Amino acid sequence: MTDYDATVTRPARLTREQSRARTRERLLASAAVVFTREGYAGASIDRIAEEAGYSKGAMYSNFASKDELFFAMFDYYALGQADELCRRLDAVDDADAVIDTACAWADGMRHEPDLRLLVVDMARLARADPAVAARHTKMFDDEWHQVGSRLVKIFPGGASPVPVLQLGALVMDIAYGNATQLHAGLTAGDLIGVALRALRDAYGGRPPAPGKRLA
Repeated sequence: MTDYDATVTRPARLTREQSRARTRERLLASAAVVFTREGYAGASIDRIAEEAGYSKGAMYSNFASKDELFFAMFDYYALGQADELCRRLDAVDDADAVIDTACAWADGMRHEPDLRLLVVDMARLARADPAVAARHTKMFDDEWHQVGSRLVKIFPGGASPVPVLQLGALVMDIAYGNATQLHAGLTAGDLIGVALRALRDAYGGRPPAPGKRLA
């Protein structure tokens, strides 16, 4: 046995919790691929399990239904993408850098999994179930507020002319819009840049007069 052989160590065996977490992540990744490729209606539990390399039993040991899997997958990636944007925005302070960062993040969402393809499916399910609608309204409120609270840096002193929630929603809604996917040149980042620069230049960090609404 060589000295090298004697020093080789095997990776530590995963605990049951770690193994379950890894399985769940792989199933969510597989679900994202299948749902974005085939849509909610066209995707099946069998296909998702096969894509992940697991049995249907493994799927049902982690998710009770196709609906539960879809919601978990959407939340996992949507929150992850919002967290990534927040991390990038935390790293910059200059107004132009903040705007450029938001634009670059939005344009980077074109890779898989592209949740923009699933927004219509999510809206359809939410309209059919008030509990789902309420749950995701809360999720989006939190997400948009986190993003908006960082975007206020584009205004001097962080004095945004619009509520933080609306500022975050502006960027996130444009980013997840579907129309720009059909255009060969215009991107979500282009639109976000126009909107944020217009707000910054129009108000210069000064809130509008009481009772005045933004056009």
